[in-house]
Amino acid sequence: MIDGSGLMRHSLTSDGLDPSTLGDAELLDQVNSFRWLERAGINSNLILAAIWADRCPADSIDPYQLGVPGGDRPIRPGGDGTPEIARFAVTEFAASVGKSTGSGELMIADGLDLRYRLPRLWARLTRYEVDGRDCQTVARQTRHLTPEQALAVDASIADLIGRWSFGRWMKHLEAKIIEVDADNYKRLAEEAKKEIGLYLGQSNDHGIKTLYGRLPAPVAIRLYAQADRVADILARRGHTGSKGERHAEALDIMTRPLEHLRLLAEDTAPTLFDPDLDTDDDSLLPKPSTAAGAGTDVAQDEPEPEPDDFDDTGDEVPVGPSRFPRIDQDRRLAELAIKAIGQIDPVKLRPKATLYVHIARETLENGLGVARVEDVGPMVSSLVADWLRCCDVTVKPVIDLAADLAPVDSHEIPKAMRERMYLKYPGSVFPFSGSVGRRVDLDHSIPFTPGIPAQTAESKLGPAGRREHNVITHGLWRRRQPTPGTFVFRAPHGRVFLVNHTGTYDLGRGSFAQTIWHAAAPPSQTAD
Repeated sequence: MIDGSGLMRHSLTSDGLDPSTLGDAELLDQVNSFRWLERAGINSNLILAAIWADRCPADSIDPYQLGVPGGDRPIRPGGDGTPEIARFAVTEFAASVGKSTGSGELMIADGLDLRYRLPRLWARLTRYEVDGRDCQTVARQTRHLTPEQALAVDASIADLIGRWSFGRWMKHLEAKIIEVDADNYKRLAEEAKKEIGLYLGQSNDHGIKTLYGRLPAPVAIRLYAQADRVADILARRGHTGSKGERHAEALDIMTRPLEHLRLLAEDTAPTLFDPDLDTDDDSLLPKPSTAAGAGTDVAQDEPEPEPDDFDDTGDEVPVGPSRFPRIDQDRRLAELAIKAIGQIDPVKLRPKATLYVHIARETLENGLGVARVEDVGPMVSSLVADWLRCCDVTVKPVIDLAADLAPVDSHEIPKAMRERMYLKYPGSVFPFSGSVGRRVDLDHSIPFTPGIPAQTAESKLGPAGRREHNVITHGLWRRRQPTPGTFVFRAPHGRVFLVNHTGTYDLGRGSFAQTIWHAAAPPSQTAD
């Protein structure tokens, strides 16, 4: 382990340097060095926390303390399989790292969990290959698991930490925890349903009120999709407000079912509604009034019939002009809506929202496991099954990713090729990128040149977030793809990164890194 005291003395006694005198590359080297020093400090304290726990075992407690109310007691800060320690020992350690007693106990728990329950991750931590804070996250996320379950998670996640972005390996961690503890997550999913609901927040001084909800993911997605659809219809009809303003008005329209239905029906089949609510169907027109003075042809001197003279047909008797024109208008709108929806496929009125669910064969065979829902994350499969009962389900055949599609000459990427690329690379291949999902760009690893055939091929494409795409296309970042699935990037000041399915590797700026960069150049390209 690093000698922290010696490092501190050297830092305090050295003259240091003026950072304003550094060149760009030297400045970035300093950033990288201090990142490593920060990691060294955090990791070393976790190592020392575990050793401190070794020196303060439960059997070191004075027997007298055990009989005193409020005295020292054995505690197990870590998960199952970690040793007990003396409770009073925590306070001094916490004060030494400048933390509260509770925070110090958590650090000791993290160190013990990593050593006893996550040995592969612990080994990388002690070699300073990973950031201790990431390791603490894994330790806390897995503390409720059995030792055997924790070992299974450790085997799956240890090699990804520090090579994948935080968001991407966290999704993988969540999926693995669900996989090893599926029964418990099924129970938790049932309990979480009790938190579903809509809630109103406080109004501000400008008459704006907050509405928020905790909804099942498919319901929330459909609700947003429908509001988005209505907002787009309003924009096409001349609404000049922002997207947020149109979303708010869309929700208001959705609270008035008849207007909402008419708006959707008119957008789907414009000819079904007359703008003025008129109709050629006489049955939908108001019946003429027979009251005197209403413009009828009834003779003024004809005696009015007695009530008994009316036939009891059960029909309403018109008594004059409507006293409730708004109700009449709504009734006529309802009649028109009923007539219209009979001529429209109801599917066309539903919100346009799609859930992409990926389920492994093992999960289908076992009946319970983990499913990956795009833009939602890993979920226990029983919950996904409940969602699908209220959706239209399209089962896509398994796509054989071993054999690439034939290359095409156009710059545009065919839909089938795009689908296959997303299945091969669920996220960006840029160094340490957290961009995932179907919205990432697909970029040509070698810039597209019109007139050259077969440039668009799976082996020559790589996904990238929009900003990442821009710094490669218009900035000074460079990218090469020596083999399918392997990408080499060079930053503007020479640092080289290698990216493959196992993550990102920072090769630095030295001669080895530059050799790798030149070796990755395609035969037709001059190495720069």
